[in-house]
Amino acid sequence: MQYYFAVLFGSFIYLLLQLNGVYNLPDFKWKSFIKTNWIPTILNLVIGCVLVTLRADLVNVYPITLLSALMLGIGGQAFIKKLNNLFDSKINTVVGL
Repeated sequence: MQYYFAVLFGSFIYLLLQLNGVYNLPDFKWKSFIKTNWIPTILNLVIGCVLVTLRADLVNVYPITLLSALMLGIGGQAFIKKLNNLFDSKINTVVGL
């Protein structure tokens, strides 16, 4: 159970870091912050919980400890958010063009 909390806590840390970066902007709105972050957060929590559930099978590839579960929460959230931004048509990227 502690591994699931570590994934949740890592995801929460990433959300706080994101909020810290945009909260002081003049056009900050809670609605837009939640709108851009809820899908990556849910996907990260699902993927992190699945990996924690399968930790006995993954021991040879990626041993899951408390620290690695925390990093799954932070790193998974960052990766999914970057993928979301990559394919978002409102953000100019090489793929989005």
